[in-house]
Amino acid sequence: MFLNHIIRRENKNAVINTVNKWFELNMKLSIHGCRGSIATSSSITKKYGGNTSCFEIRTDNHQFIFDAGSGFQNIEFSKNTVTYLLLSHFHHDHIQGLPFNSQLFDIKNEVIVSSDLFDIETVKTTVQEYFSPPYFPIDIVSSLPNIKFLPFKDIQKQLEANLSLESIELNHPGGSTGYKLTQKESSFVYLCDNEFAEDQREPLAAFSENADLLVWDGMFTENELAGKKGWGHSSIKEAIDFNTEANCKKILISHHAPHRSDKELDQIADNLPESFTLASDGLEIEV
Repeated sequence: MFLNHIIRRENKNAVINTVNKWFELNMKLSIHGCRGSIATSSSITKKYGGNTSCFEIRTDNHQFIFDAGSGFQNIEFSKNTVTYLLLSHFHHDHIQGLPFNSQLFDIKNEVIVSSDLFDIETVKTTVQEYFSPPYFPIDIVSSLPNIKFLPFKDIQKQLEANLSLESIELNHPGGSTGYKLTQKESSFVYLCDNEFAEDQREPLAAFSENADLLVWDGMFTENELAGKKGWGHSSIKEAIDFNTEANCKKILISHHAPHRSDKELDQIADNLPESFTLASDGLEIEV
């Protein structure tokens, strides 16, 4: 009887430990869009997807969404966590999906929008001007009180002690911001859009050092890059060279050129180092 009691107690403890592990989740990445510049809808881009940039990270108590490209329409808002939308910049392929998620029109779904590119009033004004007449049928900022705007520094202060959020300036026409999210020992770095420059090497390597997962703008091949100076994007080879210093555990190549077919991307994937993966819509990764 006593032995059975011990066994039951040990089984109970094992269940408790298992449940605790469930709730001590690592960060989980879901990709909703990784195409660059303009969304595509074609049989030749079906495998890697045609939605523009939208990356979602879920932690224990938060939902972080990096950019609101057309993939934003597929986001499932979390009912029991705080949802933050962090914009890298305001080119159309990074914000165009914002009003096309039907859940946003349920005012119970609160979304806190921010960016460290501009002050929060500029962020709000930019989004409001983009999504209001004559460019959009309604003024979504005035119409939807569940869309909140909060300075980036205030979001940093709100996070628990085991969670941190940092930013870094990127090289892109009009400006762009990279982000780093760290929970306990796990870190996720989002560097999109960026035209890699030599004077970025040291600060970006320090910012990204030993990250568990890095998202890199690999829109161009090396041959294409030569004729695209000033366009604001990088190459996959630059990512490979960069990671010899940054030493990130896994690198996701994103912002695929809209003309790049699945066949072409497969050929690129076949020649990538082991720690490199091409982003694709629907891909999920534990960070």
